[in-house]
Amino acid sequence: MDETRGSKVSRRSLLKTTAVAGAAVTAAKLTPAAAAPSIKERFGAKFQSGGEITFALSTGDQQSIQPLLDEYTTTTGTKINTAVSDYAGLYTNLNITLTQATGAYDVVSLDDPWMPQFAGGEFLVNMTELMDKAGTKPDPDFVPELLALGEFPTGTGLRGIPWVGNVQVYAWRTDILEEMESTVPATWDDVLTLATKITAAKGSSGLYGFGLRGQAGNPAATSFLPVLRGFGKDLIDPDTSEPNLETPEAMAAIDLHLKLKEQCPPGVENVDHATNGTNLYSGITAMSADIWPDQLLKAYDPTLSKVIGKLEVGGEPAQSGVKPANMTGNWLLGIPEGSKNVEEAMAFITWFTSAETQKKLIMNNNIPATRTSVLSDPEAVAKLPFLTGMLAAAKNALPRPRTPYYGAMEEIYGRYVSEAIAGQISGEDAMKKANAEIRDLLVREGVLK
Repeated sequence: MDETRGSKVSRRSLLKTTAVAGAAVTAAKLTPAAAAPSIKERFGAKFQSGGEITFALSTGDQQSIQPLLDEYTTTTGTKINTAVSDYAGLYTNLNITLTQATGAYDVVSLDDPWMPQFAGGEFLVNMTELMDKAGTKPDPDFVPELLALGEFPTGTGLRGIPWVGNVQVYAWRTDILEEMESTVPATWDDVLTLATKITAAKGSSGLYGFGLRGQAGNPAATSFLPVLRGFGKDLIDPDTSEPNLETPEAMAAIDLHLKLKEQCPPGVENVDHATNGTNLYSGITAMSADIWPDQLLKAYDPTLSKVIGKLEVGGEPAQSGVKPANMTGNWLLGIPEGSKNVEEAMAFITWFTSAETQKKLIMNNNIPATRTSVLSDPEAVAKLPFLTGMLAAAKNALPRPRTPYYGAMEEIYGRYVSEAIAGQISGEDAMKKANAEIRDLLVREGVLK
């Protein structure tokens, strides 16, 4: 965001921010498995250098990708040590090791909301400079909107390369829309009209028109942000850094959001990420604008889902004249400034984000790719039909507001939106109070006066 443009985030202010705020060198395209070359043949002799690197990542990701790490070690001789922890622990460890340049890690996996902190603070190696020295360029096969997540502020060079292509999508039941004689909603007004119609016709039998998250904090905030953006405002004004919640657009967005809440299953104020997904794939909700790949994988699992062959996904709705935007939740790989093995780390990242490896990740581990060729690969699409819609959504991808303070702001407006959903406060008061608290936060942090 605006507050860090043209200057580094101070180490003091970065360490003080305790809330979790939250690209690559040219690699060859997909090759038929029968003719697949070795890592050495594909990427050059530098992949036979041996040595070792330490890779910091989440526990769940390590369990999924360990066979690939073993393959890399066997083929190249480079030992990969892993440093694993849960989500919060990973952020805490990175906050210490990156800002202090300890050299403990050579490769780190980063959630994209963290990039303004770590890239903006220049705590990650500038990969653009590494590529310039090697005479290479970022591979255009990466979805541009996802590749751009690795650069902050814009124009300062890539400091992360995306490897997990999470994107928030709009999901709908094709059979219900057909029964309602409806097309896919284009605007939020269309969504409300259709959701109301579905609930009126199907609510008595247990099917509701819409699903959203009402639990305080990240859940409620993540469900509301696409609605707010669909009315033409983001949480923060990109030019002034002023919060945008006390605006006509935000008031209209929360009014519609609360009307949509009436088309949700009872108890929506307590709904979290897992429940919102379960409601969709178990046949309780017909539409939702807050669906993510992990939920879609379950929606296409015949042992769990009641909507196999009845679900499609795509871009978020937006009011007339407003550009649609889908929220990102990507993970990226970066190299800490303190690394003593930068060349080996870059070699590993090049291989790990290549098309060949990304296809293995999506076929063997259901990890969504960040490359166009993989998201549109016929074999991958045959396995996971939602990839076509997800690729379309990725091309409209927009990260959460790019500021080191987003985590703290999310807690504020997510709390007030949840209170409005629970009927504890009016939508108008929720926006006014959230706006005031966010502004106070930004004043305390020196962003605003």
